Amino acid sequence: MRLQTSDGFEVSGDAFSMDLKLNRFLLAGHVTMRDATGQVSGAAIADFLDFRRIYLVPITTAPDRWTFLNGDLAHPAKGRIMPGDVFYFPLISERPSITSTGAVIGTRTYARFIGARTYLAGAPVPLGTYVVNFAPNQYFAANSLSGASADLTWNFAGNTNTLSALHLRYDPTYHTYFSIEQHFVGDHEYAIFSVNPATNFIKWWNMMLYEKLGSRFQISTFTQVYTAQHWLSMPIAAQQTSYINATYALPHSYVTATSQLTNYNVVGPGSLYSPPHQGGSLNHPSQLQITASSFQNRIGDLPIFEQIYEGYGFNHDSVGEQYLQGFPYIPSYFGFQKTPITVPGLQAYGAPCPQQYGASPPKYFCPVYTTIWNTVFGFNLFTQSIKLNNPENPYQTYYFNASFNKQRQWNSLPHYIDTTTTTATVSRQFSRAFNTYVGYQVMNIGDHYINGGYAPCSQVFPIGSPSCPASFLAFQGLATLRTLSVGMNYVPHPEFNASLLVRHHEDFPIPVPGLFPPPQPQYNIIGQNIYPWYLGQPPYDATGEVRAKILPHMMLDVERTFYFYANPYREQFWSPNFVIQLLPI
Repeated sequence: MRLQTSDGFEVSGDAFSMDLKLNRFLLAGHVTMRDATGQVSGAAIADFLDFRRIYLVPITTAPDRWTFLNGDLAHPAKGRIMPGDVFYFPLISERPSITSTGAVIGTRTYARFIGARTYLAGAPVPLGTYVVNFAPNQYFAANSLSGASADLTWNFAGNTNTLSALHLRYDPTYHTYFSIEQHFVGDHEYAIFSVNPATNFIKWWNMMLYEKLGSRFQISTFTQVYTAQHWLSMPIAAQQTSYINATYALPHSYVTATSQLTNYNVVGPGSLYSPPHQGGSLNHPSQLQITASSFQNRIGDLPIFEQIYEGYGFNHDSVGEQYLQGFPYIPSYFGFQKTPITVPGLQAYGAPCPQQYGASPPKYFCPVYTTIWNTVFGFNLFTQSIKLNNPENPYQTYYFNASFNKQRQWNSLPHYIDTTTTTATVSRQFSRAFNTYVGYQVMNIGDHYINGGYAPCSQVFPIGSPSCPASFLAFQGLATLRTLSVGMNYVPHPEFNASLLVRHHEDFPIPVPGLFPPPQPQYNIIGQNIYPWYLGQPPYDATGEVRAKILPHMMLDVERTFYFYANPYREQFWSPNFVIQLLPI
């Protein structure tokens, strides 16, 4: 074994070991070490890099032990007492996960293996160069890739500030593909870039940037570009969205600014998927929201905390495709099925926007808003964990938690939205491995339009039709969502976890099969947003999940959800498939 440090220190010997946590390496058997101050030989050395202290068993006529301080090989301190485990070599009881012909170790940061091999079912798999990053810098954990069912990662390059990785992934939408991710990391900033998937016709190009300036201000951005292209050829369709978030801390509050900029057609009007061709859109909306929030403050001696916030927003889009409901001819806060017509602006509000007879192209006459200003004000009240009893056995203790949120958003058009959410839970840990909770949540949402807005569905569709069931006649923009949840979690040891969540939803409007969107899988796949609630949730759902370690560096996660309706529909909706994920550890 031959070792060389960046400051010119060289050591050779028969066997080598390094403890990355202790930041200490050992060499034993015919050891020779040398630097600018001289050369020394011995039977074994231990170098504690953090303390610049080297321990040596020299080859002398009488047994002795030498200690070198501050890397000075010319002046050993002889006869000093050494720690008892200073020359401890770890016992390797199983096959290593990686072998290589050499390695470059960045202390406290990374190990880059050269000529590396890993083993699959005992068979060697060549990797070339492989990097293991163990830096304490949390920014290396930031990830710009979307979720996938399985991910095999090859870190093929890296150093103290960079990490390059190739991913072999699988998800239910794009199936099997390769992705690429690149990290650039500093003490107060990072830049992360990825192409995911990189080998499919549909690609998502993601970039995350973050900078912390001083102790009070930070800014981050996320940009995603969608392209439809063969490899790196000219895309036939492209779309870009950027999110910018900035936060500034004040003595007892903080201010956040968030912005979203979207271009639904980067390629231009002449592309295959741009208007007037099917599937295109010329929308280019922009949004800006500035919100001031107080810190969480305790109310007197009560176990209750409060937080208030107020924000101002700006939304603009001067051209594009406007989506109008079949009723009441306005875009809805709740996101029902919509029918597109081509009008400029963010929202058409007021009259039913009738088509001018005989016009070509069709013309629509209705008030159109290209700019919408909004103001939001809200507050949170919540409790810390409150003990409901005080038994001698801590596993018999019940805890109570509650939260309340009230918010109103006013818009510059005659429209405002009220949201009220109340949540209460009771939890207990029955043993070290088993805990459970019961929770109840009520969410009230009011989507209010002044002098218009929601109209009964019977004005557009026949009563009793799939689009206007009898239970939906009273809906005019007000919804109440009630959810009772029972959750259980069993963790006998860190390598196994089992959980079960059962929920009952009692909502208005009443969910009707076929009218509302079907339940969405709870996993996150590329380009899909998962919402915690939506109108039309089936009255009952149950989710079971099991996570277990199956390989030294991999866990298997299996999740199954099913949904069902009670009478009078007697109809069940099952999740389309199991969610199976392979998680590296």
